[in-house]
Amino acid sequence: MPEKVMPGPVEDARGIREAVCIHTMKIFDQARDKDCVENLRFYPKLKYVDVINRAISVKGGEAKLLHVYVDVEPVNFNRGFYSVDMRFFYEVTLQVYLGCPSPVRVKGLCVFDKRAILFGSEGNAKIFSSEMVAGDMDPQAMRQSNTPTAVVEIVACI
Repeated sequence: MPEKVMPGPVEDARGIREAVCIHTMKIFDQARDKDCVENLRFYPKLKYVDVINRAISVKGGEAKLLHVYVDVEPVNFNRGFYSVDMRFFYEVTLQVYLGCPSPVRVKGLCVFDKRAILFGSEGNAKIFSSEMVAGDMDPQAMRQSNTPTAVVEIVACI
């Protein structure tokens, strides 16, 4: 028996179902990578520049991830694919030796860039969401609340 699907609310009990669009934020593709991050440029804090200039040797220390900036844009030459550009910001602490046995701890910033090409969707739907407001603060940096996200998908008439 074929299914009877109708848009809009249905008030009878003849087994007719209501057709609705559900936005699931489905992941079509994924990238998982382990990177050995090396040879990054180190940007020391200004107060440590003189210490580094007088250094006899420098050894590695600690790295702490501060923030990741993520940008998603469509790939022009391949429909349905998107480039995901990520910029990682690390606070790095180095051990700088000036001649005495105890090292001086020097802090600074290192930046690492990574790009992944992922499959998103090949539909021609225009999607509008209540999450982002142009010219407003980045919603990732704002405090989370329990308000729902509204999503509207519009497809051109055929």
